[in-house]
Amino acid sequence: MRQNTSSPRGNLPFQCFHSSSAPFKDPKETILFVRGAKPSRLICHLVAFPQREPVAVKMHYTGSRSGIHRFSAPLPVDTGFNLQRYSFKISLLNPASQICDVVWYSSLGMSRETPLLQHCFAFNLNETSPAWARNLICYQILPDRFASTKEYFMVDADRYGADAPVHSDVFEFKNMDELHTGGCLDGVGSMLPYLKEMGFDGIYLAPVFKAPSTYKFDTEDYDVIDSHFGGNGALKRLRLSTKEQDMRILLHGTFNHTGDIHPWFDRQERTGKGALHHDDSPYRQFYTINDESDENIAYYKQDPTKPELDYRSKAVRYAMYDGDNSVVRKWLRMPYGIDGWVLDAASQIGDDGVAKHNVRRLTQLCMAARQTNSDALLIGQFVGDARYALNIDDSVDGSINYTGFLSPVRSFFGGVNLLGEPVPYTGEDLRRACENYAVGMAQQVKLHLFNQLDNYDLPRFYDIIGHDKYLYAAALAVLYTWRGIPCVYQGSELGDAIASYKLGPKAPLPYLAMKNHTVSAHCSSVQNTLAELAAMRRSNPALTNGSLIFICAGGAYFGYMRIYTDRFAIVLTNASRQNVKIEQGSILFPLLVSMYLPTDSINNDEGEDSGETLLIPLSGRNVRRTDHGEGLEALYELLSREKLTVSSYGFNKNTQEFAQSFIKELTEGKTLTLPARTTVVVNNSFDINPL
Repeated sequence: MRQNTSSPRGNLPFQCFHSSSAPFKDPKETILFVRGAKPSRLICHLVAFPQREPVAVKMHYTGSRSGIHRFSAPLPVDTGFNLQRYSFKISLLNPASQICDVVWYSSLGMSRETPLLQHCFAFNLNETSPAWARNLICYQILPDRFASTKEYFMVDADRYGADAPVHSDVFEFKNMDELHTGGCLDGVGSMLPYLKEMGFDGIYLAPVFKAPSTYKFDTEDYDVIDSHFGGNGALKRLRLSTKEQDMRILLHGTFNHTGDIHPWFDRQERTGKGALHHDDSPYRQFYTINDESDENIAYYKQDPTKPELDYRSKAVRYAMYDGDNSVVRKWLRMPYGIDGWVLDAASQIGDDGVAKHNVRRLTQLCMAARQTNSDALLIGQFVGDARYALNIDDSVDGSINYTGFLSPVRSFFGGVNLLGEPVPYTGEDLRRACENYAVGMAQQVKLHLFNQLDNYDLPRFYDIIGHDKYLYAAALAVLYTWRGIPCVYQGSELGDAIASYKLGPKAPLPYLAMKNHTVSAHCSSVQNTLAELAAMRRSNPALTNGSLIFICAGGAYFGYMRIYTDRFAIVLTNASRQNVKIEQGSILFPLLVSMYLPTDSINNDEGEDSGETLLIPLSGRNVRRTDHGEGLEALYELLSREKLTVSSYGFNKNTQEFAQSFIKELTEGKTLTLPARTTVVVNNSFDINPL
């Protein structure tokens, strides 16, 4: 019989938590925690998808503590697929032991609708990404504008010293996009100790192959490092230098298109056998060409200098990744031995001048790379939603995280989107955008997303936040504590010099002053902050391997936690100009059950039903608003026994008095005070013994 639903039902009768947090997840036991109803009133099922059909496994009640109940079940897996998915079905019984409500729990949260397959929890059965990548902290370099082996840059035969920033106004009547300024790979090599001092152990080079343009996205020859950067020998020397510094090298591969000067296309008719002008050219099938009219040729972003490669051609696939000496394979082998590729325009690589068979071509390329170097890292550059490729076996390890980090974080701190349009983003907007993007994505993939605050295509992050030094430090702390690989774009450490000298994303950098810490006091402060954040990140495996769970969000603040085995970090950011007070309620519920209940469960049926008193929002993934955390006092007491460290980045001073005050508030489970324009990070130490 249909129930009377004339009154609104905006709340769920209990709260659930599960974290598929680990790389190398053990499918033998899957654990679900439930709070708000007695376990005798709950029937829990684990719903998995071996053979792509749902299979329900009844979960066993294994104990309670402080009103939180633990259920477990083995996870059926299909060994034919690396990506595994599952969800939970929780049935609530009435006093007559009849089912009176059914709730589903997936990575989208709790709902009364059966979750779609792509919304289920996901993990990779086998780890395919290189183990070193999760610990990587990367620095992105535009080689022409970073550093040279001389003490100056050359612009139209004029020298500009690198011992201090050069004001951009001096270049007002020069088109810097068309000028080489002298940066080179040997210059990059000379800066490695400087980068290592700040904690970077990887460099990501923008395109370096021979090309007529300054920024090298219009490749002329994939077998040659551009002479402006020092040629092939310079990359060999840089490889040796990075080995000495124990650093990694990633190259940016423009494999979706070539330049129109490439001999395969040959617009300038240099070889007499280019695809554009000759129907009988051996390269005619390398591109999508109907005739010599530009209207019938596939170009990347309609740019006639960048004709798209057609991967329907076997010859293209052989040249780019199938052949033993193909582009993808050659540079992964010694004497170059790069550590991975960032695939430019990854969503566009395909057949017939469009993205046809895009996933197939990406997986073929990635498999060829891994056959050559099984430890290679493969990152796709997707400006939009990359999940269609990230959730495919044998595809890229991760992507440049535009959708799940760069765009929402810039919108929150700077109030503008990637197009520069005003976006009055709140913390709740950021939470929703980032949580939604993470739905259904395997944890191992999330750990290999490249997170950035800016890059060569975007205005400097320091500029869009109004040159606020405190917000800058707060945002850097978010970058380093977020799930994935932090990647800092060159010059981001310049601090106030960015504003004073109007240093845009493609400005020549004062590399000597940077190396000698003489740019400005704020620049030195940012460099020290980056080094401190790098050390903190490496000291806590929760920051490199752990899951990310939002615990609060509001107008100008948000908070999340990172959890991995017995380690955690709590990160709280307030971007407003006044302190913010947060009612804790059950915001630490996921942390407390993950840390303590797996080993501290007590087999009894303790606690009365909380029922609707929890007031859990139907749309919420975590408890918010009116929940007050009843019944969690014992767990807060356990938390108080942890050895905790507090770090503050931004306006608030990182003092012992503040740390003691914050820990006291945290462990009392009542109200947290977030300082203005500050990110607070709380880590537990490795030598914990709370019991």
